[in-house]
Amino acid sequence: MVTHTLQLTITSRFSFVYCLLSIVSLLALSACSNKNDHAHAQEYICPMHPTVLQDKPGQCPVCGMDLVLKGKVGDEVKITPELNYLLKPTNVSVVGSIKVITPIIKSASIKTETSGVITYDTRRITAVPIRFGGRIEKLMIKYNFQPIQKGDRILEIYSPELLTAQRDLLYLQKSDAENVQLIESAKEKLKLMGVTDQQIAQITSSKKEIYSLPVYSSVSGYIMEESAFRASAQSTTSSSPASSDMNGESTMQTPSSDKPIQTEIQIREGMYVTSGQTIFNVVNTEQVWVEFEILQGDAKEIKLNDPISLSFDSSQKEIQSTISFIQPFYQEGESFVQVRVYLSNPQRTYQIGQLVKGQLKTESAKSLWIPIRASMDLGMQKIVFTKRNGTYRPQSITSGQTSGDWMEVISGIVEQDSIAYDAQFLMDSESFIKVKN
Repeated sequence: MVTHTLQLTITSRFSFVYCLLSIVSLLALSACSNKNDHAHAQEYICPMHPTVLQDKPGQCPVCGMDLVLKGKVGDEVKITPELNYLLKPTNVSVVGSIKVITPIIKSASIKTETSGVITYDTRRITAVPIRFGGRIEKLMIKYNFQPIQKGDRILEIYSPELLTAQRDLLYLQKSDAENVQLIESAKEKLKLMGVTDQQIAQITSSKKEIYSLPVYSSVSGYIMEESAFRASAQSTTSSSPASSDMNGESTMQTPSSDKPIQTEIQIREGMYVTSGQTIFNVVNTEQVWVEFEILQGDAKEIKLNDPISLSFDSSQKEIQSTISFIQPFYQEGESFVQVRVYLSNPQRTYQIGQLVKGQLKTESAKSLWIPIRASMDLGMQKIVFTKRNGTYRPQSITSGQTSGDWMEVISGIVEQDSIAYDAQFLMDSESFIKVKN
């Protein structure tokens, strides 16, 4: 009986221990299972490279993207109002996370570079009109741009009208010498026809007519025919001041103090001229103009007497001058401003038709400015990418002046807008972005 009781006691104790070990094992297995589930819930994966797994946040060693928490099978993504922008058409917005900036209101130093050409000072152009009609008996001018001094003889003209006026004076002087008033009227008539006092004195003293009356230059400079002068003026004031041949060499003919262009004149001895006709012009180049054509938008801050730097070819150093004249004009569908600078040229240093580079520095009024790299030029318009709710939308803008790496914005955005700092970064998306303003 005792033995039987002992066996039952041992068996009971063994069963208790077995049950206790089973419970401990089950708890251990449950803990391991929970640990594995927890570990699985904390796995991070690369969206671009699913083979990259990690048990903590970080970056993909392949592409550098941020790792995201790996979801479970059957998880659903709920579209909340905050994610509605992701459902917009792909040609309306761009999803991204790049640096943004806000426009700045400021004034900037504007540097305007332009090219111009040296032209004649029209105040120093003297016409040589013919005051009496007749035939050219003798011509002293052989080519255009021939240097001439004040008082040099240009040509001699035989005029029946002038010959008659001289004979009237000689007749009055011989037959009615006491009629001073009538004689003075005859002399005045000759003066009005271009005869000088010295020539009148020669006629009255010699009592002989001058059959070929000479015409003298009243100023010094370069003489040219009227037709050649007009052609030269048009070529120097056109938008393309110097034409080029097939090799790119300049073909403009301009006067030079060293090598005058000896273009043969068209006027010949024996030709007839009429009263009042201008056949020659004398141009004095001791003072010349530099004319620049600047777009209206770039010239709105330019004023009279503003400083300007002028640079020529390598043989001449840069000089400082001031703006002397401003004139707006309209040409070929665009508005320009003609800026003129006066240059003293007593040594004939500057040549007509010579190209000049000018640089102006002005201070703009306060306006809205953004970095140039924040905009993109699409050809017909410029755009920036404005950021709203995590997406970038293209916005058309109207640009103004530029200053270094900054660009003025006239319209399209306001100071409170957030825009992408580098619009070129979104260039891949730009190809299908549709601008809606």
